[in-house]
Amino acid sequence: MSRLVTLVAAVDAQPTLEQTDSILAELGQMPRNPIVTGLIDALLEYRTLLVSLTA
Repeated sequence: MSRLVTLVAAVDAQPTLEQTDSILAELGQMPRNPIVTGLIDALLEYRTLLVSLTA
């Protein structure tokens, strides 16, 4: 869980694509509940935006 906290701290600095993928990987290992699912959805939207900006 401490790795997830460290990665989420990067959100304040607009995480890179690699950091976003790392956060998603950590969240993917957590039990699903509305909070985790909401975070995953939001990060997937953010990841889509990052990819579109770098294309």
